[in-house]
Amino acid sequence: MAHIFNECQNYGFEILDDGIYNNKGVKLGQVGCTDGNWWVKRRYSVQQQYSNSVFDAVRSLSMVDVSTDGKSIFDEYFLDQPLEQLTGDKLQRLLERTELVTA
Repeated sequence: MAHIFNECQNYGFEILDDGIYNNKGVKLGQVGCTDGNWWVKRRYSVQQQYSNSVFDAVRSLSMVDVSTDGKSIFDEYFLDQPLEQLTGDKLQRLLERTELVTA
C-alpha cells in the first residue's frame, strides 16, 4: 500500500476507500497487488489488467482521459467492441487521437 501511495503522490492523486482520484475529484480506478502481481482496474473496466510494476499501474491511470468521462481511448474503443466492428466514423476518430501516437 505504501508503494501505491508514493506513486500516487508523484501524480497528485488521492487514494480513497473506493479507488484513486485525480486532483479534480474524478475517480480514475484502482491499483493493487495480488500474489506479487501488480494490477490496475480503470474506472469503467470490469477486469483487472496486470502491470509490470506499481509505477506502470499508477502511470496508466494518469493516461485516463477525463474529458471523455474518465474513459481512456482504450476503454472507449477497444473494450467496448472488437476493432473489426468499429464503424468508419469511430475508426477515423480513433486514428486521430494523439494518445495512440504517444502510447
